[in-house]
Amino acid sequence: MEAKINPGIEILLTKFLEGKSTIGEKRQLYDLLVASENENSFKEVLFRNLNEHDEDQCDNKVIDFDHIYGNILQEIKHNDLLEIEKIKLHRKANVKRIVLYASSIAAVFIIAFSLGRIYSLSDKKTSSEPVIAVNYNEIKAPFGSKSEIKLPDGTQIMLNAGSTLRYRSDFNLSNRNLDLVGEAYFKVAKNINIPLYVSAGNISIKAVGTEFNVKAYDEEGVIETTLVEGKVEITQSGLNEEDNQYLDLIPNQKAIYIKESDSFTLEKIKSIDLSIVKPVKTIYNNILISPKVDVNQVVAWTHGKLIFRGENLDNLCVELQRKYDVNFIFKNEEIKKYRFSGVLLDETLEQVLNVIKLTAPIDYYLEGKTVFLSSDKEQINNYTKHLK
Repeated sequence: MEAKINPGIEILLTKFLEGKSTIGEKRQLYDLLVASENENSFKEVLFRNLNEHDEDQCDNKVIDFDHIYGNILQEIKHNDLLEIEKIKLHRKANVKRIVLYASSIAAVFIIAFSLGRIYSLSDKKTSSEPVIAVNYNEIKAPFGSKSEIKLPDGTQIMLNAGSTLRYRSDFNLSNRNLDLVGEAYFKVAKNINIPLYVSAGNISIKAVGTEFNVKAYDEEGVIETTLVEGKVEITQSGLNEEDNQYLDLIPNQKAIYIKESDSFTLEKIKSIDLSIVKPVKTIYNNILISPKVDVNQVVAWTHGKLIFRGENLDNLCVELQRKYDVNFIFKNEEIKKYRFSGVLLDETLEQVLNVIKLTAPIDYYLEGKTVFLSSDKEQINNYTKHLK
């Protein structure tokens, strides 16, 4: 004989799984679920809903009802905060602003059953513990553009061109972990119970509520962390946990982590030193710290500006490549050493190239999205005389 189901649970839980519950209905559901006499009704209704999302449901699937039950209760506890965030996000109908948001356990069910399984299937010949699949959200800012992101916890992020940010679907529920490749500016919402961690290469930056900039492009030999406000803790991972190294930054400080790479030469380190305010001191073997930097120069890109102070042409072209989505080819290696200072705002690529041409004995020509740079032999003598 089929067990009698509490009609209140059936209605409220079904609406919850479909993402249609009001705040009041979620609270009613919570009150019903915490009552032990409603356990069988909960399992029956939940089992029916799972079947609707999985036509291949079979007897050998392991379903951890206790875990799902705990997740639903935790989700309802977080309801007030999440609902407030959802209302704010719906008011900002800007298709260019990427906001990825896990608002209910129902969303987890749908995504998990369509892309994989939320629970592992047990083989008749082998037995294993059920494993919950974790989904990841990824945001990219292609060359020539930037992306603005607001995360479920209220943290605001500006992602620079050629950058990627990745985070788990359970962000702000049990963790605030982010993976970064490229450059990003963070305005971290304060939460002392769940710190925010940014992983970039071999380092991790911990923040509770602060503002900082991280530059960690794969093709560059360093990872730079610049603190604007508050405090961050930087961890350099060792072979074992006891080998980890920790460093605290205060506002207007920059930490430079030098990647262990044979291609990262002393000349490259010298070019880095020119871009930061000295004195520079070594904290660990491969971490440098500048006690005071020009923060405005570091974060100028967030306002659409690029500020260069004694930047060699090689490094300058890397920044221009990201800003204008073009490739640079040097026909003469020696021109890479010329250095430039200035501020770029709304200039076109050709305007910038013309300034370079007027400032140094360099010529250029464009073919599609490729810029070819070469020595201007007619101007070399005049340039040399001017330096003298």
